[in-house]
Amino acid sequence: MLIFVRDRDYSGLLRAVQGRKVAVWTCNTCARLCNGIGGTEAAERLAEALRKDGTDVIGVRSVSASCLEEKVCARLEKESLDEADLLISLACDSGSSCVARLSGKEVINPLITLGRGYLSKDNVPVLTQNDRDEAYPIGRNGSDPFV
Repeated sequence: MLIFVRDRDYSGLLRAVQGRKVAVWTCNTCARLCNGIGGTEAAERLAEALRKDGTDVIGVRSVSASCLEEKVCARLEKESLDEADLLISLACDSGSSCVARLSGKEVINPLITLGRGYLSKDNVPVLTQNDRDEAYPIGRNGSDPFV
């Protein structure tokens, strides 16, 4: 599994998409498992918050693994993203790159892929690098819809 953190707060993301038609794209594997920083539920929460703040969100698209071309192509064939000016991708760097290339759309990825890791029995993402484990207590903050 990959471990993620956000690279900006909600207000920064809102400024970045202002005046654009947006689709939220997400992966339902690592990004969802990393305490819900991605996945369909997180994408729907983000889309709803953006709509409330005046952003033209055309929809949410999710796929089981954004890093697999076959999965991304199948999803894009099922529902196109032609109306969108840009995508907000709640996926790893590889998944965001894959959907950008296959969709031909500009992609904003407000997540930083820290690296590989695992979830502890307490559901805390643990980054594994250089023969050591480092816990990242990434949790939800009820006041910020972009979590």
